[in-house]
Amino acid sequence: MNSEEIEEKKAKNKRRLVLVLTLLVNLVVVGYIAIRELKKDAGSVKKIPLSDMNFGFLILGIALFFVALFMDYCKYRHMLITSEGKDRKRAALEVCILGKYYDNVTPFGAGGQPFQMLCLRRHKFSAGTCGSLPVAGFLTQQMAFVLICLVVLILNPHIMDNSPVIRYGAYVGIVMYALLPVAIILFAIFPKALKKIVKGFLNFLGKIHILKNSEASAEKVLGTLDEYTRALRVMTKRPHFLFRLMFYSIVYQMAILSIPFFAIHAFGGSLSWWTVFSMTVYIYSAITIIPTPGNSGAAEGSFYAVFSSLSGGYLFWAMIVWRILVYYSWLAAGISMMTHTAVRKKKTKTPVPRDRIPNVGIFNDLFYPTVDGVVRTVDAYGRHMKEMGSDCCVVVPHERDVKDELSYPVIRTPSLKLKISPFSIPLAMLGKKGRDYFRNKSFDILHTHSPFFVSNIALRMARKRNIPVVATFHSKYYDDVIHYTHSKFLANLVKNHIVEHYSKMDMVWACSKATAETLREYGFHGKIGVLENGIEPFPESDEEALKKTVIEKFSIPTDKPVLLFVGQQIWHKNLGLILESSKVIKDRGEDFALIIAGAGNDGRKIRHYCHHLGLDDRVKFLGRVEDPSLVHGLYLASDLLFFPSLYDNAPLVLREAALAHLPALLAEGSNSAEPVIDGVNGYTAVPERDPMADKLQKILHDPNRKEVGEAASRTIPIPWSKVCESVIEEYRNIELEEF
Repeated sequence: MNSEEIEEKKAKNKRRLVLVLTLLVNLVVVGYIAIRELKKDAGSVKKIPLSDMNFGFLILGIALFFVALFMDYCKYRHMLITSEGKDRKRAALEVCILGKYYDNVTPFGAGGQPFQMLCLRRHKFSAGTCGSLPVAGFLTQQMAFVLICLVVLILNPHIMDNSPVIRYGAYVGIVMYALLPVAIILFAIFPKALKKIVKGFLNFLGKIHILKNSEASAEKVLGTLDEYTRALRVMTKRPHFLFRLMFYSIVYQMAILSIPFFAIHAFGGSLSWWTVFSMTVYIYSAITIIPTPGNSGAAEGSFYAVFSSLSGGYLFWAMIVWRILVYYSWLAAGISMMTHTAVRKKKTKTPVPRDRIPNVGIFNDLFYPTVDGVVRTVDAYGRHMKEMGSDCCVVVPHERDVKDELSYPVIRTPSLKLKISPFSIPLAMLGKKGRDYFRNKSFDILHTHSPFFVSNIALRMARKRNIPVVATFHSKYYDDVIHYTHSKFLANLVKNHIVEHYSKMDMVWACSKATAETLREYGFHGKIGVLENGIEPFPESDEEALKKTVIEKFSIPTDKPVLLFVGQQIWHKNLGLILESSKVIKDRGEDFALIIAGAGNDGRKIRHYCHHLGLDDRVKFLGRVEDPSLVHGLYLASDLLFFPSLYDNAPLVLREAALAHLPALLAEGSNSAEPVIDGVNGYTAVPERDPMADKLQKILHDPNRKEVGEAASRTIPIPWSKVCESVIEEYRNIELEEF
């Protein structure tokens, strides 16, 4: 054993000793509180006949504790996903439980944040996350309670008229609860003015000898306010994020504040839920200023006002049930969590082997007979990885009357065919054939190309087999949802799902830097690698003969410039802009032909719009062209690929056109245009009618157009064989985290 190992062993032993001592101290504190509480009423305890207990209410009370725990866990989990881009469930649970544990063993019942920060540091999160996440959690919890308090104070102001001490204590408590959120909001709006007020007030306390060092106190207070303000600004910049945190916090508070009602009714009480809930809110607010661990002592005494509808020993048992659920359960959970953390051995997923080509499972929600860029990417992965020696397979939805005759196995999952969707909707499960196939196969890594149904199969399988799972982000799903539903609300729900889904991956890739930026705009903050899409070289052929065949087959003119669009006929490919700018240059007297190859849901409307613009004599719609050689021929027979789509990320048509030495006109600033330098290996223009028409007209008369096409062929296409070699190497380099 070398010196480093000896030092590491000493450090581990020291950590274990500190943990054991901490646990012993905590057990002593908990035991003291429990014995003190039990001694107070033990003499009046009566034996309760089981027939007098309502176990349904008791079970519901227990369920509410777990609802509260789950809500708090979801809140911290969502914050970790948003801030770090990783779905660290274990860390979220630890932060949640340890925060509540230390809240309940420290004065004023609110001392968990420093320990939450230590927990996050132990899990190796960034300094920003360690500092802001507990603060954001505390702030939203405070704001949720203040909102509930205000509702109760307004709607039920006289419920505590018989207990003026609690009523007026509640007024003080609500001010105390609201003080920090209000101060933070004011500090964010008027930082300079509030700094002066805080410093002046603390200096005054120093002069009257209440504070020893007013300057140090001011620095500490202002530093804390600044930390809280940063957390508030992060939340307010993302309304959906803040809404979710507030939802979790409000449900948490509602669950905790409703437990007394079920404790009372479990032992024969008859008060209404609103009455008990309102009284509980008053009491929680009143005891906030009591400086005992978990507000112990004040909580029990005050809650006699709520439980006074019971008599004798039943009062004791109702009190015990309530305290177990809202206090001791958190302590037990905290001790259990610390013990488990000390003894559990951390694990990592099995790394991808370096001594052989890994076996890869490839997953997508769409496949042949439907053809798009992602489908062709999945097909290329399957073919080339099989050629490299990988025992790979592709998992995709079932389609009727489709027979897969490919060089790699295709596993079809059960799916539904709905009238509202042109595609089959896959179920997130394997059929019998798929289960039998995977039962007898060993995989090293799973790679998913969509963030929805089939991808969930990959996640479950990776977890069960303890292997990594990687995802590639291809599409602008937010734009898709907006296009089909016209609902920003639904689009934001999908966007939030995508961010959460990718946070569960061991690695996330994008097909271009601009596509990675799109994912960041969605709210994903994890690491994103960039692996560009490749291109399949067209089969060797006599290009002049192929060009002649295509010209004759599709009646393509040879006496005028030919513009070409290849892709789905859907509006968000910017086909409206293509037609409108074509109309402009026609009106300017330019002679040209526009060929549109492809099919899609908006095909009929696009043709109608073409007719409306009076372009029937210039535009030819070919429909879907499935033969790759004919597609290649179209590129050879054209003078410019016209593809101003703002939707596409790394379109294969751009790379296919470049293979045929065909330059492309793309939308300036679009993801598609990332590999293009205007006038060097392609063209770009502002995606508006007149600027696009101006650029189009200029290109038609550009004497260097062929040289631009030649430059495109040298700089844009990357063979899929090289891309897949890079993919295999990247699989091996994935950094797997401990869990």
